Amino acid sequence: MGFLAASDLDQTLVFSARSAQADVASLVPVEEYRDATISWVTPAAWSLFADLVASDRFVPVTTRTVEQYRRIRWPVRPPRFAVCANGGVVLVDGEPDAAWAAAVRGRLAGCAPLPDVLAALTRLARELVAVVPGSQEPSVREVPGLFGYVVLRDGQRAALEGARLGELTRLLDGWGFTVSLQGRKLYAVPRPLTKSAAVAEVVSRCGAEGFVAAGDSLLDVDLLVAARAARRPRHGELLRTGWEHPGAELTDAVGAAAGEEIARWLLAATA
Repeated sequence: MGFLAASDLDQTLVFSARSAQADVASLVPVEEYRDATISWVTPAAWSLFADLVASDRFVPVTTRTVEQYRRIRWPVRPPRFAVCANGGVVLVDGEPDAAWAAAVRGRLAGCAPLPDVLAALTRLARELVAVVPGSQEPSVREVPGLFGYVVLRDGQRAALEGARLGELTRLLDGWGFTVSLQGRKLYAVPRPLTKSAAVAEVVSRCGAEGFVAAGDSLLDVDLLVAARAARRPRHGELLRTGWEHPGAELTDAVGAAAGEEIARWLLAATA
């Protein structure tokens, strides 16, 4: 079958108004939430999405929950396979695969209980309210049985970066969790819960030779390293932190234009 194309979504293929670095009036809307458009792609990327989906070799790979992933609009039909919840869920024809869910439960058995992690995130959220005058308490959310994350309010990211983030990272590292700060969201994800493991399962089921990949965040590192070839946009968490890998090349473009460049590369790499 050749190679599959596995790609992160947010800030890699689809973009918010802030991250697009383009006038959204010229872009194609691909996500609605609470009666507002919140994600876009370039017109050329939209056409490339149609070709990628039609190839049956394209696998969206996201930290989004299944419900959040289902908000994304695709040309004609969604891809047959998708990976959600940072590898916690494999969708097959739109539905979660029960066998993969059972395998994930086994992988996570050695990590600290999720309620303990959520309690640590809640303590951090309350501390941020105290140090950022006039701010609201960040929202602590759970992806049931898998991981937790914090949605930060205005001004709180700056207060979090540095010592507080370092302390939380050290604590959760001892509990078997990875911490990743992406935009306004702070994720705490079990180390065994990886995008690459879920994509490897899809590769096996499809009888593919392997996969190529794209991504912009620290939660994409395992995916990029495991891929036969990889691309990362010239923006995002990996660029800010100075992460580099010889197999993960930077795009020439930034913002939504980088998403278009990545979509074109994914299609060519799996042709």
